[in-house]
Amino acid sequence: MNTKNKILFTPGPLNTSIKTKKKMLVDLGSRDIDFLKINKKLFKELLKISNANNYACVPIQGSGTFGLESTFSTLLNDKSNTLVLTNGVYGDRIIKILKKIKKRKKILKFKPNELISTNALEKIIKRNKNISHVALVHCETSTGMLNPLNEIALICKKYKKKLIVDAMSSFGGIYIDIKKNNIDALISSSNKCLEGVPGFSFSIIKKETLNKCSNNANTLALDLYDQWMGFEKNDQWRFTPPTHSIIALSEAINELKKEGGIKKRNKRYEKNYNTLINGMKQIGFKFYLDKELHSPIIVCFKMPSKINFKIFYKNLSKLGFVIYPGSVLKENTFRIGCIGNINTKEMKLLLKGIDKTLIKMKIKKL
Repeated sequence: MNTKNKILFTPGPLNTSIKTKKKMLVDLGSRDIDFLKINKKLFKELLKISNANNYACVPIQGSGTFGLESTFSTLLNDKSNTLVLTNGVYGDRIIKILKKIKKRKKILKFKPNELISTNALEKIIKRNKNISHVALVHCETSTGMLNPLNEIALICKKYKKKLIVDAMSSFGGIYIDIKKNNIDALISSSNKCLEGVPGFSFSIIKKETLNKCSNNANTLALDLYDQWMGFEKNDQWRFTPPTHSIIALSEAINELKKEGGIKKRNKRYEKNYNTLINGMKQIGFKFYLDKELHSPIIVCFKMPSKINFKIFYKNLSKLGFVIYPGSVLKENTFRIGCIGNINTKEMKLLLKGIDKTLIKMKIKKL
């Protein structure tokens, strides 16, 4: 088995710094005073970088999907009616979660290459007075589409609808003013733009909202209200926490601050993105989305009919580069991420690797 380090051009897990990796060499007990201090400081920092005063940051063990399901299970009650805005696989995942946990929902669906329409949103809210929440994915990772969060937030404010945002692949890489946008809950993960490692996700939720959520959840492990109460009582997780992931993210947040914060990190990701799209265009690849709809997080490309993705992927992996398959239904695509502990240097190496791979596959022109 090949276990050498590869450069990950994915939406997470992704490349982490040496310092972040080294922090995980320390073993701390989950009830240890040193771990509790790290834990408490970390979640205060996450609130600070997103201007989330009067919010709580509540973590949950597991991937981002665990965070989404726990948030919806906790925040919604039998009277809630959530309007899901979706234009991709991850928006559709919210629909699946609501169906599974038996919560009422309404769906406003757009094509995968189509931006969420604020006009359509306003019309459906006017027609359906019983909508209580609006939910969407900020960066739809299946295509790289960046949905208009600020504009959607204004409409939710206007009609007094609670806004729940899946910011899994954008938080830490694109500045989101949680308080200004009056977001009720935002969910993200340790192993995306914050450049930590997998192990947990977290929800940033209004305290006044959480205070009303006792007994909403019909699950023990995913009850964020009970999780929050545990932290309020003794700063401890209810069940065994991913200690090494917590320590790693604590260091990754220090590095984010040293870099100059989210806005500076965004500039680095933008440079990665521009290097990628210019290079791929020269090679002959075409974008799935119109360029003005792109985010600097991940780019979706059309897969030319003459290229077998599995062979393309395997040859790139042998060279030390990991990309992502496409997830747009009925479309042959693949994706390349621009986030993580990488710079334009790594992007240029990837582009050279793609050139080499195409030569090896005897593909002269796309």
